[in-house]
Amino acid sequence: MDDQLDFNYLDSFEFEERADYIPEKMLVSWSPKNKHFFDVQKKLLQVGAKLLVGPRGAGKTHYMRHAYSDCKQNTSLPLPLYVSFNHYLRLETYLHETSNAIDIFHSWVLAKIIRSCHEEYGVFLQGEVFNIEDLNSFISDIEKQQYKETHNPIIASLNIEKTQLLIEECISKKNRKRAVLFLDDAALTLTKEYMVEFFDIFRSIKTSRISPKASVYPGTTQFGPRFHVGQDAEPVMIWQDVEQPEYTQFMNDLVLERFSANFNIEQDINKLLIYASFGIPRAYINLIRAYQDSKGRNKQSKFNYVIETRCKYLYDEYLSIIDKLPQYETYITAGWTLFTKIISELKELNHVNIRKNKDLYKKTVLVGIDDLNQEKMERVISFLIEAGILYEINSTSHGVDRKLRRFIPHYAYLMNEKVFTLSKGFNAAQLASIISSNSEKHPLRKKISTLLTKENIESISLTLPSCSNCGARRLSDNQKFCHECGTQLIDESSFRICMRKSLLELPLTDFQKKVISQTKFVTVEDVISSKNTAAEFMKVKRVAQKRAGLISAKINAWVNEFLV
Repeated sequence: MDDQLDFNYLDSFEFEERADYIPEKMLVSWSPKNKHFFDVQKKLLQVGAKLLVGPRGAGKTHYMRHAYSDCKQNTSLPLPLYVSFNHYLRLETYLHETSNAIDIFHSWVLAKIIRSCHEEYGVFLQGEVFNIEDLNSFISDIEKQQYKETHNPIIASLNIEKTQLLIEECISKKNRKRAVLFLDDAALTLTKEYMVEFFDIFRSIKTSRISPKASVYPGTTQFGPRFHVGQDAEPVMIWQDVEQPEYTQFMNDLVLERFSANFNIEQDINKLLIYASFGIPRAYINLIRAYQDSKGRNKQSKFNYVIETRCKYLYDEYLSIIDKLPQYETYITAGWTLFTKIISELKELNHVNIRKNKDLYKKTVLVGIDDLNQEKMERVISFLIEAGILYEINSTSHGVDRKLRRFIPHYAYLMNEKVFTLSKGFNAAQLASIISSNSEKHPLRKKISTLLTKENIESISLTLPSCSNCGARRLSDNQKFCHECGTQLIDESSFRICMRKSLLELPLTDFQKKVISQTKFVTVEDVISSKNTAAEFMKVKRVAQKRAGLISAKINAWVNEFLV
């Protein structure tokens, strides 16, 4: 998409992909009116703790904000509190630089809940040495890496019991029977220590009248030794299985209201885009916009361009995990090798079956792997699932110690690699018919040893930074001191990595990069720390206020994606 087209959508919410930025009334009116959506809403309002599970873009924030709005409007429903923890990685530096990082994080989580009580219901802690202004400053300072000794009274004072009593006070004030806590962006996957602490808070804050709900990612969320999924909280999968018969109707309902005046895509193409979104509403919205904006000469060129672009985006997003977790580089690269091999094997099988009997052909998209019993292979798979490019179907048991793990790879790649067709031509109606038809129930069964070479598997190991003093290689991820010289080992901060990222390496248009190159901005931190980013961009020829705002917004959006 060129810069001018981006600019045209600046004032339109129809193509806004993130629920965070959509006005509440508009978000509620755009919610799909179907069974899946209402079932999830019911879970969010029930008594007890729930985990909303889905990859980025699956709609976790949308579901929570809709439930929050309903509860606010309907006094017969529970009292709602909505808190987002999307700035958690801004606290990561404390893990490397302070001895009380967990205490700081613990207080930050509770402070945000307490602030929500005050903002929504005018209720605050009584008899404390600090007030709401002090609490707001604490939250702001902590997120800016400006921890001070003057914050210690707040850290020492805040605890679970006080927070529970404050929520109870809100319930009584508003004459509700109970409360629900919508804790969004709670998949703190880049800071294991904080994630464990968060779910300890989540488990502890629950009472018969306080029901916490948290949004998490599939695959890589580590809940810690004291938290048991199923026992401490019920998981609610919102990531749609594309093989379910109600899937296409759900996605169609999603855009029925949103694009009532701007939806002019052919039915067959729309169905293909629905499957190419792979159960992710944000991806579907992005694909619709990309197709309508495409300058292709015909349906085939437009569709091919959109699918190729989507595949490249997914690949880049998957590999960006290395920037955030460099110690897992070989896991992530091995995962991509595994994924492309799965696509290749499915293509070979489907083409064989098409040649055998084209009229009776039934597509195969399911892959079964029965030897995923190594911890490192489990980790490899988990990154693919978190990234939303591999969907796991319920596993089946085949005897003692034999569990067949079944997966569906991303449909965009199946389409891009022409898995379901032999010819190079394009027949949208025929392809849509094949893709939406029932799939072969029996999976293509493989072993890891047939999907990855022995060398691939043996190369999977943690890439740990060496000792900065003597250069000795670390022995484990949890090692605190060098085994050779005894020097304390310092881990690389994901937040610092993000801040020093070159702006010219971000996914921006050529024009936007040209503008940046004519400013004093070099790294992400330069923009984030600037007091007037737009004014600096506007010094460049042909850059007015709205275009400057767009560039700034895209940089901030990239930062937000990186830090969650």
